[in-house]
Amino acid sequence: MLKYLRRNIGLNWFKLGFLFLIFLSSATVSYLHRELMPIAVANRKLSLLPVPELPKIQSPDPLVLTKISSSVLGFGTLDPFDIINEVNVERKKAGVPELRANETLMHAARLRANTILKYENFSHQDPFENIELTTVLPRFNYRYAYATENIGMGGNSGRDFVNGFMNSTSHRLNLLDPKLRDTGTAVVDGPFDRYYVNIVVQLFAIPAGKDEYLGYTAKDKTFYQTQLKAVKYRLNPLVRFFSGIFILEEFTGGKYQKLEQQRYLLETIISIMRNEKPLDNSHVKLIREYNKNLGSL
Repeated sequence: MLKYLRRNIGLNWFKLGFLFLIFLSSATVSYLHRELMPIAVANRKLSLLPVPELPKIQSPDPLVLTKISSSVLGFGTLDPFDIINEVNVERKKAGVPELRANETLMHAARLRANTILKYENFSHQDPFENIELTTVLPRFNYRYAYATENIGMGGNSGRDFVNGFMNSTSHRLNLLDPKLRDTGTAVVDGPFDRYYVNIVVQLFAIPAGKDEYLGYTAKDKTFYQTQLKAVKYRLNPLVRFFSGIFILEEFTGGKYQKLEQQRYLLETIISIMRNEKPLDNSHVKLIREYNKNLGSL
C-alpha cells in the first residue's frame, strides 16, 4: 500500500509519516471527544449516593404459655385460622383494621414452624438451616416494608395462644399494630425436649411495592451508572496522563487508590441492582463508605 502511494501519488516517506501523524491525532481527538468529553462535561463532579431505607425486621422474645410440668404441654389439634380469627377479634375491639390472611405468609410460617420443631430450637434465629424471618420471606418472594414474628409454645386453642400473646406487652404490640396488614400463621405439634407440644408461628407484615422492597428505583440505577462513568473517567489512562502533565491534585497521594475503591464499591452495588436483588445492610455499609470517601476526593 505504501509503495502504491509513493509510486502513483508521489508521496515520500516524510509526507507519509506526516499524514500518518495527522490521522493518528485525528483518531485520538475523535476518541477523546466521543468517549471522554461527554463524561467530563456531564459527570465531572462526583455526588453522594442515596442511602436507602431498607425493610425492617423486629420480633419479640419467644413465649412459652404454660409451665413445663408434664409430658403433655398444650397439645391438641389447632387450626391456624382460629388464631387469625381470634387476633382479629382483639383488633376489632381495639378499633384497628383486621389482618388479612396471606397465602405466601402462611407457607413461610409453616416452614418456620417445621424448622423450630425439627431442631427443637425455640428461637427467632436458626443456626441450622438459616430459615428465619430475614431469609424465609425472600425465599417465598414476599415483598415487605416491615415484618415481625410471634412464636409461642404450649397453648391448647387459638384463644389460649392469643390470650397469652395479649398478656405480653411486646407480643400484644404485634397483634394490635394498626400499620400491619398481612399475616400468616402455622401450628405444628410434636416432641420437643421430652414433651409433646403445640408450636405457633405467626408472621405479620406491611407489604411493599417493588421499589420499597428492593431499596432503589430505576432512577437510582441510572444515577449509579452515571457515577460509575464519572469515576471511570477519572481513572482513564489518558486522563491520568494529561492530569499528570498539569499536576492536578486529584491524582496525587492516595487519591487514585481511593478512586479505584470507589469504582469497586459502585460496581458491587450495581451488580445487585442489575440482577434485581434487594439491597441489605451490607450494601448500605458500602454506600456509606463511598459517601465518606468523597470527602477526600
